[in-house]
Amino acid sequence: AYNCLIHFYKRPAMLIPRLHPILQRSPSFLPVRQFCAPPPPYMITTPIFYVNSSPHIGHLYSCLLADAHCRYTRLTRTNSENLIFSTGTDEHGLKVQQAAVREGVEPGQLVGEVSQKFRTLFNLCGVEYTDFVRTSSEQHKEVVREVWDKLEREGGLYKAEYGGWYSVQEEAFVPETQVEKKDGRHFSLETGQQLEWAKEVNWMFRLSKYREELLSWHTESHPVWPPQFRGQVLSWLADTDMSDLSVSRPSSRLHWGVPVPRDSEQTIYVWVDALASYLTVSRYPNMVTWPPTVQVLGKDILKFHSIYWPAILMCLGLHLPTKLLVHSHWTVDQVKMSKSIGNVVDPNTLVDKYTVDGTRYFLLREGVPHSDGNFSESYMVQLLNVELADTLGNLLNRSTSKGVNRTQTIPPFPSPHDFSSPTYIDLVSQLGDLNHRVGSLYNSFNFYQGIVQIMAVVRLTNQLVQEQQPWTLKREEDQPRLEWVLSITLETLRIAGILLQPVVPGLAGRLLDKLSVEEREWDRAVLGRRRRKGASTLLEGKTVLYSKI
Repeated sequence: AYNCLIHFYKRPAMLIPRLHPILQRSPSFLPVRQFCAPPPPYMITTPIFYVNSSPHIGHLYSCLLADAHCRYTRLTRTNSENLIFSTGTDEHGLKVQQAAVREGVEPGQLVGEVSQKFRTLFNLCGVEYTDFVRTSSEQHKEVVREVWDKLEREGGLYKAEYGGWYSVQEEAFVPETQVEKKDGRHFSLETGQQLEWAKEVNWMFRLSKYREELLSWHTESHPVWPPQFRGQVLSWLADTDMSDLSVSRPSSRLHWGVPVPRDSEQTIYVWVDALASYLTVSRYPNMVTWPPTVQVLGKDILKFHSIYWPAILMCLGLHLPTKLLVHSHWTVDQVKMSKSIGNVVDPNTLVDKYTVDGTRYFLLREGVPHSDGNFSESYMVQLLNVELADTLGNLLNRSTSKGVNRTQTIPPFPSPHDFSSPTYIDLVSQLGDLNHRVGSLYNSFNFYQGIVQIMAVVRLTNQLVQEQQPWTLKREEDQPRLEWVLSITLETLRIAGILLQPVVPGLAGRLLDKLSVEEREWDRAVLGRRRRKGASTLLEGKTVLYSKI
C-alpha cells in the first residue's frame, strides 16, 4: 500500500478505485487505513410495475439490469451493508379499478394475486432485491400522506378546475400540443393512445414553478443516460408555457387509491402515489438512504421520472437522483410486443424451457439501453447453444476431463514452463485488463458489451487449446507443455467465472465451484490473483454449465 501511495500523485484517478480494496485489507495499525473511507451508500431502484396484467420480459429486463448492477457493485466493495435495491408493484389507479370490475373481484384481491406473480418471477430469476414495495400497503400509504402534507405546507399544491385530454391507458392528461384529431377522435401524438375530454376540480402541483430549476439540473448534471434520451427531456422543458400538474382525481371516478388528506372527495393521482414508493424504501421522512444512486426506468415513463419526480423532490427539499438509467423496449420477431397482437412473451415459459441462467443471459446479452431489443426464440436457442454450451461449457469440459487433466489439479499461473505462441501472447494481453474493461461496461449498464468481451477471450482460449491439442500430450516429455496449456486455460475460466457472476450467478457459481475458487471478489479477476492454500484440485464429478438445447 505504501509503495502505491508513493506514486499516488501521478495517477490518482486510476489508483483510487484500485487502492481501496488493498487499503481495506491492510492491517489496522498502518496509517493508510485512516484515509480509506467506506464506500458511499448505494441505492438502485426499478420502476414499480403496474398490476393490471401479468409480468412480461420487459418487466424482467428492468429488474435484471438493476440486479446485475447491484451484484457487480457488491463484488467491488469490501462492505456491502449499505446497498439497497428496491422494486415492487404499483397497485392503485383507474386501470386496476376497471380490471377488477371486468374480472368480478375486489381490487385488493386482484392486486394481491398479480403482485405475487411479479414477486415469484423475480425470486425465481435470482433477483436479489432488498425491498419490495407494494403501494397498497399501509406503510406506503402513510408515506404518501406525509409527502402530500409536506407539499401542501411548502405551497406546492392548490385546488382548481382543470380540463384537458385524458389518457386512461397512461392515467395522465396530455398537453394540447401533443393531441391529434383523426376521424372525429383524439389521440396522443407520443403514444397513439385514444384520449377522452375530462373537466373536473382537482388538486394541482405547481410544476411550472420548477421549470428553470429542472432545466439547470438537466443541462448541468446530465442525470439521464444514455445521452440520446436527453434531447426529449430538454424539448419538454423548452415549453415556457409549461402547465401545472393535476395530482388528484375525483373520488367519484377513482376510489381505488390513497384519499387526499382532509379532502374525501379527491383521490391522490396514481403517479404521485407510485413515485413516492422510492421514498417508502428510504423510510421517509427519516431517510435511511438518499438520494438514489441509479433509478432504472423504461423510456415510456421518462417524463414522469425526469420532470414530475424531480420537481416533487425539489418542493420536498430533497436531493435529486444521481442517474436516471433509461432503457428501451422489446420487440418480438421485429414486431412490437402487444396484448392485442397476442405476442407477449411470458418469462416463466422461458425459464421452464431454457433455465434461469439461459433467460438471464439472453436478456442481458441482447438487451441494449439505447435501442429496442428483439426477442427471437430461434436466435435465443442458437445463442445459448453457441456461447454457453459450446464456447464456455466445452472449454471447461476439455480442460477438466480425466482424459486430459489426469491429475485433476489446477497448475499455477504463471506457469513455470517457458512456452509461448502468438495466440497465447494475445490471450494474456487481453486478460491483462479484462476486469477493468468489463467493470467499466457493467457500471455503465452496457452488460451486453461486457459479455461480448468475456466471450471473446473464452473463444480465444478455445483457439489456443485447439492449436495445442492437449489431448495428444500424453508422453512424459509432454507434461510441461500440458501443464502450461491447462494453466492459462483454467486461469481464463476462473476470471470469466468471476466476471460472469452479475449476469448468470448460478452458472458462474458452478464454474467457480468446479475450479475450487473461494475468493470471488471483482479484484480477484486478474491474472495470477488466485490465492492458494496448498494444492488446488478440481471439484470431483462432472459439472455441466449449460446443457445444449
